[in-house]
Amino acid sequence: MSPDRHAAPLLGRGPELAMLAERVGGIRDGGGAVVVRGEAGIGKSALLAEAGRLAAAAGVRGLRTTAAESEHQVTFSGLYQLISPVLDQADGLPAPQRDAVLAAFGRSDAAAPDLFLVALATLNLLAEAATRAPLLLVVDDAHWLDRASADVLMFVARRLEFEPVVVFAAVREGVRSAFDGAGLPELAVGRLDDGAAAALLDAGAPRLRRAVRERVLAEAAGNPLALVELPIAMRDAADGVAPIGPLPLTRRLEEAFAARASALPEATRLLLLAAALSDGEVLSEMLAAAAAAGGEAPTVEAFGPAVRARLLEVDGARVTFRHPLMRSAVVQQAGIGQRRQVHAAFAALPGSDEDRRVWHRSAAASGPDEGLADELEAAAGRARRRGGVEAAVAALQRAAELSADPRRRGERLLRAAELAFELGRHDLVSELLHTIAATELSPRQRTRMVWIRGRFDDGVGDVQAGARSLTELAEQAAADGDSDLALKVLWGAALRCFWTEPGAAMRDEVVRAAVRLPVDPHDGRLLAVLAFAAPIERGAVIVDSLRRLAAHPSRHGRASRRAEAALLVGAFDLAVGFCATAITELRSEGRLGLLARCLATQAWGAAHLGDLAVAIPAAEEAARLSRETAQPIMYATARVTQALLAALRGSGTGPRPCPPRRNGRRCGWPPGPCWPPCATPAAWPRSPTGGTPRRTST
Repeated sequence: MSPDRHAAPLLGRGPELAMLAERVGGIRDGGGAVVVRGEAGIGKSALLAEAGRLAAAAGVRGLRTTAAESEHQVTFSGLYQLISPVLDQADGLPAPQRDAVLAAFGRSDAAAPDLFLVALATLNLLAEAATRAPLLLVVDDAHWLDRASADVLMFVARRLEFEPVVVFAAVREGVRSAFDGAGLPELAVGRLDDGAAAALLDAGAPRLRRAVRERVLAEAAGNPLALVELPIAMRDAADGVAPIGPLPLTRRLEEAFAARASALPEATRLLLLAAALSDGEVLSEMLAAAAAAGGEAPTVEAFGPAVRARLLEVDGARVTFRHPLMRSAVVQQAGIGQRRQVHAAFAALPGSDEDRRVWHRSAAASGPDEGLADELEAAAGRARRRGGVEAAVAALQRAAELSADPRRRGERLLRAAELAFELGRHDLVSELLHTIAATELSPRQRTRMVWIRGRFDDGVGDVQAGARSLTELAEQAAADGDSDLALKVLWGAALRCFWTEPGAAMRDEVVRAAVRLPVDPHDGRLLAVLAFAAPIERGAVIVDSLRRLAAHPSRHGRASRRAEAALLVGAFDLAVGFCATAITELRSEGRLGLLARCLATQAWGAAHLGDLAVAIPAAEEAARLSRETAQPIMYATARVTQALLAALRGSGTGPRPCPPRRNGRRCGWPPGPCWPPCATPAAWPRSPTGGTPRRTST
């Protein structure tokens, strides 16, 4: 039912096609990944489609998905669409990996999946499938992938050197994505030169008047999608009608697509809107939602005018838009009332996933709704348990928007800000704190806001909240019975004592406030406060408590706090051990802000122990994550550690790489160098930063 969406030749893309073809051609000698980056309409999808055809001709099996903005908050939705064709081979995985990947996709009742177990399971699942035929994984609009799916995909992409698997991921320039700064090879797709642009325009619209042709070339400015689509939008220009005005290119294209959609029959426009708001590509769901929203039951033939207008394609039971801008143009053109009707229709579909249903209901809401806000909070909890911290933040933000009670609104925003810090999203934390500041808050909530504000720079940049004012806030929280909040705020005060040295009297005041709290004296958070405020005076007590905790690793909360306390009092062996546990937990939950801190701690401790095999990769990853999560002090710590390690090596040649495979076993070391290379089986069971155990032959 669909025309050939690639009828126009890929003119002017010789170098880009050659690079992708070379990668596909060498797939049997080893895999890898390429991030294809460019502006909207620049031809990324066409390049990926051509690469897919080349792969198919070479006997390479293709797995493909196109991420959608509407599914950005649904954890693992993108990964499921990509690997579902090979998921039937999951029974061959080791039991923990099988359980993790099936739980991630809601196919089992197992406990919440560990993100890195899901990643390892995905890697091994693809490796097994590739023994039958090499695999090409194509992810279009990868910037819209949910964070959990993107993290798994990057884990896989970095470990394909010895597998016949290649990943091509297309991301839009200017849209934030998990692939930014990921260290994967990139192919930048630029605009066509004048000759290629003119040839493409003439191939698609050969009979344009000269004036119109020149206007299209000028407006398109080498953008292939604009060269194909603008002549259709400007047909009336031949009759003297003024063409589209000087707007940004994507705006021009969206307006062109919207104008094309407005001329379609009413039933087709409703189906188009259902397709645009759907969080999938299932034709039957779009028909059902349109029927519920419009009162009539449309048939698949109603899509015909939209297909002939080259807005979308219908392929069997799947419906796809020819370009993401077409989807957004349809949504923008529809009235808000009609959009809410369609969202409500999707939410009411039988058998709909619980999280998808609540997101559609929230999009259909027109005012405060505490019941729906509670459901979004529950969805945030489910997302976090599945490793989707970014989805949890989005759910809490939307829950706050729907909150009628200002205090509950503030509480949801504060929780979102705390999670955003754990993700390392400095920009989002700042945005949330700005919104929170204008919200009616309780004194306790104000205290939490002060604590959150100083977390990225360890409080050094917040001159208004000194150690004394934070200690007073902590004492007030303790008086109100909130020891947990008091510990958090005292930790901020202790950090200021460590970095700014306010004097012995102030440090003693922080210590007195801490030891008065009704908490277990071996609580790791308490020990961290004491270590930052008085590492020498309290050092012996801290070391004794930490050794007790090392013997009972499941007690007293987060291991990362114990690691920091151990580091500050010189117990480097304990610090590295605690980090090994904490890093596994933080990786599995995608908490990159805290992970950067823990890696920096591990690197510094391991360097002082002379354990370069642990210190070198930990310092490298800590530096990268600290920079990406905007934590300048942690970045400086990691870089100083790298300088120390270079001095210890006594050489500028750098460490040697670690072989990814030995005798059928897969190395789980993170990307980057390691020293020495793992030469014996005893070195294989765990990664140097305490990561997921490697796969063994089954």
